[in-house]
Formats: sequence, structure tokens, C-alpha cells
Amino acid sequence: ESDALLTPGNEQVFLYDSSGMDDLVELYRTVYQRVVSGEPVARSYYDVYLGDGTLFHVREPCIREDVPLRVFVGVTREDRKDLPGGRTRHDDVFEGFHHFFRQSGVLFEGKCMVILPLPDYPVSGIRTGQVKAGRVFWEARIPAR
Repeated sequence: ESDALLTPGNEQVFLYDSSGMDDLVELYRTVYQRVVSGEPVARSYYDVYLGDGTLFHVREPCIREDVPLRVFVGVTREDRKDLPGGRTRHDDVFEGFHHFFRQSGVLFEGKCMVILPLPDYPVSGIRTGQVKAGRVFWEARIPAR
């Protein structure tokens, strides 16, 4: 939210005074440039970058048809002690998260960027990708470093 936000608390549509949009686009531009200055950890339909406990999916050029409806991230926990609620089964070492583009992504200046925070516990691997029409459209597997 910013001072230019005219619809606070609205999770679907945000209306901004045009003066606030310039600041918002500049923020996106700055984050995008910082992210793509490094090497991606995976290349697919989107390039995937990892930094500061966050996964970034970026695509350029990007048009509205390239915008994913849903992006998934699955992490494999490094230590079972990090499992919530005392779970200890092997299957529970893997935890999945689903994010919708409207909540985690942005399309600006012909670029798409999805920002996905990772859990704060150590992970041994990451699986991420895009779901389209109920199927996995693309995915990437990233070993933790």
C-alpha cells in the first residue's frame, strides 16, 4: 500500500492516483534490475532467481497472455525438526505453497515478475513452476546451496 492507494484493503483491484504509479513502477524497476543482475538458478518459460530468502520468477518480454494464473513452490526441509505440529513422517518433509499472480506478481514495462517468499527454515531443495489449465505448464528443480 502507498499514500496513493484509493481502495485500502481491497485484495482484487487497486486504484492509484497517477502520481503514486510512477513511484510504484520505479520500485518494480529497481527490484527487477537487482534480481536480473545475477545468474538465474533455473531457466524455463520464466527464469528463476534466488536471493534473500525469496524466489523471483521473471520473463522479458512478457505480455498479458504470459502471466501465470497460479505459481507453485515446493520445498524440501533440510531438518525434520522444522516440521510443524510434531509431524515426523518422511512425506511431511516436503511442503507446497501456491501463489496467485494477482497477489505475488506484477506486469510492467513488458516484464513479468513474481516474488515468492521462501520459508525461514533451511531447505535442501526447491521445486517451482506454473500451473495452467489445471496442469503443470513448466517446472524447475533447484538444489539448495
